[in-house]
Amino acid sequence: MGELSEELLETWVSGWAQARGYRMRHEGRFPAALLHDKTNDWEYFALEPSHDEFAALASSARHSPQRLFTIVTRRLDEIHGAASVYGLQVRSADEVFMVLAMEGQDVEDPLPPGDGYETYTLRSGTVGDVSVTLDGAPVASGRVAVVNGIAVYDRILTDPEYRRLGLGSYVMRALTAVALEHDAETGLLISTAEGLELYRYLGWEPLAGVVMLEPRL
Repeated sequence: MGELSEELLETWVSGWAQARGYRMRHEGRFPAALLHDKTNDWEYFALEPSHDEFAALASSARHSPQRLFTIVTRRLDEIHGAASVYGLQVRSADEVFMVLAMEGQDVEDPLPPGDGYETYTLRSGTVGDVSVTLDGAPVASGRVAVVNGIAVYDRILTDPEYRRLGLGSYVMRALTAVALEHDAETGLLISTAEGLELYRYLGWEPLAGVVMLEPRL
């Protein structure tokens, strides 16, 4: 299973950007993605930056009120303190970077979740998109992109009225079947606080916390 490393974070950013159609660039050793569908500005990513690196990235982030700076870290308290020093504020701090060993995962598409449900799977290169409808109305969806043998899961969504019915698990298993078509060996995702219970149930393990920062206006 993947260990927390710059290479692993770089792979996650690459897969996430592919899944969303974002353009990437680098500032030093740190990857960034252009959020053309949200802020039309860059979001930078860093794993355990040094104080000097944090200061440099914070300076870059302050160039625009829309620029974001996301850190994957096991030093949450320290990052909160540094953000205050360098003119940034915490936008979110409850997400978790998680990993899954794909060995032993089911290569077959899961059984339909019930009567009236339809599943649609779209494939484009190494990107897969799964959507579930009930009587024609969308109720759940998700995406996966495979990069260098690593499956990056993204936008796992369930309509609030249809939660606790197993649809999240179903979408994850359907995406895993797509990922295994490309011989994925490891899965990566960033979970919200609400998704942690589901992902732990499915065998995912936490690697670090995720803190998103933005300029303090």
